Amino acid sequence: MVANDAVFRPADHPGFLATVDGEPAGVLTYRIDGGRCEVTLIDSLRAGQGIGTALLSEVTREAKEAGCSRLWLVTTNDNLHALRFYQRRGFRLVALRPGAIDRARRELKPEISPVGLEGIPIHDELELDRWLE
Repeated sequence: MVANDAVFRPADHPGFLATVDGEPAGVLTYRIDGGRCEVTLIDSLRAGQGIGTALLSEVTREAKEAGCSRLWLVTTNDNLHALRFYQRRGFRLVALRPGAIDRARRELKPEISPVGLEGIPIHDELELDRWLE
C-alpha cells in the first residue's frame, strides 16, 4: 500500500482477524509510533454486521494499552463509504493532501487505478483521526 509518500506492507504490521462461525470475516492491521496508532488496513468481508466496528474497538483497546493518545488513518478521496463509517465512529477529517495519489502513482506505484469507487477519479489522500480517552 501507499500512504504519506511511502510504500508499506500491511501484512508486516500487527493486527486482528475477525471470524464468524470459524470463517474469516475481517482484518485490521496497525502500527504504533510516538504515542499515535495508525490503522494501516481495515477490511470487513461482511458489510453491515459490525465487523469493522469490532475491529476498531480492538485496535482502540490495544492503542490505549500502549499509551497512545491518537488513532488515525489515511484513505482516498473516492472512499465515501469509509468516510461515512469513520465519521460515525468519532473520527474527524484533519488533513487533505491534494495530489498525493497522483504523485504516488507517478513515483511509487504506477498500478494505482486512476478511477476508484463509484467512478470517482482518485487524486487525494484524506487523513482522519480520533483522540483516545
